[in-house]
Amino acid sequence: MNREVFKSILLIILVLASVSMTLNIWFYRTNYEEGPSGSFKQVAIAESKSIRDVIRPTLALKHSGSETFGQTDSTLVTKTYRLFQNAHFTDVFPLYEKNNLPKRSGSVSYEILFPAPLTLDTLQKVFQFNQNDLSFPRKIQVDRVEVYPSTSAGGRLIAIFRSKDGRAEFYAVANNLKIDHLNQTLTSGEPIPYSKQKLSEKSVYLPLENTKIKGWLVYYENMQLESFIPVLFQDPKNVFVNRNKTTFSDGTSQLEKSGNILQFVNPEISSGIAQAPEDPIMRSYQYINSFKGWTDDFIYDGINQAENSQRADVDFRIQLGNYRVYNTEYYPNPYLSMIELTWNNGELSNMNRTLLNFRPIGEQGLITLDSGETMLQKLREAGFSVRTIQDMAIGYRLNHPQEENSHSLRATPDWFFKMNNRWYSATDATLPQHGKEKSGEAQP
Repeated sequence: MNREVFKSILLIILVLASVSMTLNIWFYRTNYEEGPSGSFKQVAIAESKSIRDVIRPTLALKHSGSETFGQTDSTLVTKTYRLFQNAHFTDVFPLYEKNNLPKRSGSVSYEILFPAPLTLDTLQKVFQFNQNDLSFPRKIQVDRVEVYPSTSAGGRLIAIFRSKDGRAEFYAVANNLKIDHLNQTLTSGEPIPYSKQKLSEKSVYLPLENTKIKGWLVYYENMQLESFIPVLFQDPKNVFVNRNKTTFSDGTSQLEKSGNILQFVNPEISSGIAQAPEDPIMRSYQYINSFKGWTDDFIYDGINQAENSQRADVDFRIQLGNYRVYNTEYYPNPYLSMIELTWNNGELSNMNRTLLNFRPIGEQGLITLDSGETMLQKLREAGFSVRTIQDMAIGYRLNHPQEENSHSLRATPDWFFKMNNRWYSATDATLPQHGKEKSGEAQP
């Protein structure tokens, strides 16, 4: 081989090597995607959901004179909700003071109730208003909507949007909504009678009769904590692990597994000028949707935000059939059936969520629960005052897994009540050993 041929071959090899390295640089990808602060990563944990499937009511009522009948069947409640969502709300009128509502035509009305208050921004996402910006204070929160025909509105339907204590915040004309359709939906199935009860912060409707509910055997799978690293850390490559892969940190933020609960803390929140206010409910929904974090049938369940505060807690809870799921054991086990996001100055500062993925696999027979009035009376007799109870609801009790090799849990129907922003089992609270404290009010 002469010198010129050798030089030609060597040149070809160098050119090919250069092309190969250039392509490698162009198309190289790290294991995790990075993004600017506050951006959402393209990661899929489970699935995304539409807002109407996450933010939805749990009770639909028909008021007729002095009587109230309700449906908790999720299928019928959803059908009623869809009728409300198909309506076009126009002529919105705020009720800053004691303004008179349009006169009713007859004594029949229909109402849907959400488990927790919705902000105005969220209301505009789940219902159709004729204006993009409702021109009254943004601090208004609504958890129920009632419609009725009005004589003063030319027979048209009036929709009243009320806060959790039952106070009317504003009303509107409901177009494209028919009373006959609402009546047909709510009277199908087996509606049961309800009574209204005023608690410390909320007006609730409690069933007047005993309620029979089937229990469930639930199978669960464990999610890997590592799958949340690209979601919660801006630079996953610089995250280190200790404690047998139960804690991850980048030197500032920390992701930890506590039993079957994910706990994330980001203490480095921007200070100084507060960011523009952003609806925490919508931000939470969009954040979880961005990485397809809905591992179960989660439903919006609560918001805790002090007035003029940049901090807000938003809760989503698993719903099993017609009822929500609770765990009342010691912290952090209440998050066994929840996702809670905490926002501070527009940034995610905390997240607590279950690492269990539930699947109901069998019914466990019917359990009869006391009527709402009876259970409330039992709480009174146990030393609890109505003025200290924030909310009451029927739900499923889910105990914490006790054996690592067992992947099944029982979801048992029970009454629950809320005090100091925490849910308790009414059955446990009314057991004889609780007794009455010297203060005159028992403590769970």
